[in-house]
Amino acid sequence: GNCVSLKWFLCGQRISHKSEEITISGIIGGEAADIRDFPWQVGIFMEGNHICGGTILSEWWILTASHCFSKNTNKSSFKIVYGEDDLDTKNLNNVDVDKLIMHPYYDDWILDNDIALILLKSPLQFGTNRLPICLSEVSDIQGWSNCWVTGWGQSMNTTQKLQKLNLELFTWTKCFQILPFFTKNMLCAGHPESGKDACQGDSGSPLVCNKRKNNLTWYQVGIVSWGVECGKKEYPGVYTKVSRYLRWISKETTKAGRPYMYEADAGYCLLFSVWAILFLYFVMLLLT
Repeated sequence: GNCVSLKWFLCGQRISHKSEEITISGIIGGEAADIRDFPWQVGIFMEGNHICGGTILSEWWILTASHCFSKNTNKSSFKIVYGEDDLDTKNLNNVDVDKLIMHPYYDDWILDNDIALILLKSPLQFGTNRLPICLSEVSDIQGWSNCWVTGWGQSMNTTQKLQKLNLELFTWTKCFQILPFFTKNMLCAGHPESGKDACQGDSGSPLVCNKRKNNLTWYQVGIVSWGVECGKKEYPGVYTKVSRYLRWISKETTKAGRPYMYEADAGYCLLFSVWAILFLYFVMLLLT
C-alpha cells in the first residue's frame, strides 16, 4: 500500500559536498546558506522580481503560500527559479508555470489555509542543488528536532544570498496565548533571541526539521505565513502546518494528472498491518 515508496530518488537528502555539521548561530539575523544544504528551496519571481520562496515536492510540483498571489494572478506572469542560493547570479535556472492551485478555503484576512501548489510546465531534472523535500504525517511537534527556516527575505545586508536560521517549535497552546487568530492549521516557531525571524519576502519558504531519531532526512513541517512585525522577542513567526494538508495535496495533484505520493509514516503502516492481521484472523475464525 502507501508504505512502499516507488520513488527512484530520495526526498529530503543532501547528496552534495561533504555536508558539514550545521553550526547553530544566531530571514533577520540569519546566516548565508548553501543551496546544496537546502536543495529543495526555490524562488518565485513575478515579472522579474522575487516575491516569495517555495519548495520542490517532486519534479512537477512546488509547494508555497497562497498569500503570495491574488485570486486573479496570471500564471504566465511568474517563473520558478531553482538550483541557486544567490539571486544576483546571471542567467538563473528558471521554469514556467502550468497551473497555480490556491487552497479553496484560504482566508486572506487571518491567513488560515495559507498553502498553494504550483504545477510546472516541464519537469525538473534533479541534481545536487535541486532535490525534493519529504512530507510527513507526524503532527506532534515533539517528534521534530533541529529545525531551520530558509529564504531570501529581508536580511540586514542587501545581499540576494539565501539565508538560514535555526528555530525552535512552540506548543500550540503557547502560540494561541500569544497570537490572535491562531488556528489549528498553523504552528509557530521562534528564536530565543529577539531580532531573529523569518520576514517579508521569506513567505512561502520552508521550515524544515529532522525527526528526533533520524538526522539524515529532512521534512518540511511548515510554510512561512505571517507574524507580528519581524523578530520581536515575544512574538514567534507563524507557519502553515503542512501535515494537515497531505490529503489535499494528494487530491489536487491527482486531479491535475501528476499525482504526488507522500510517504506514510512507518508507525502508521505498522499499526495498519497489525490490525489487518487481527482482522484476517477474526474472519478465519468466523469461517471455521
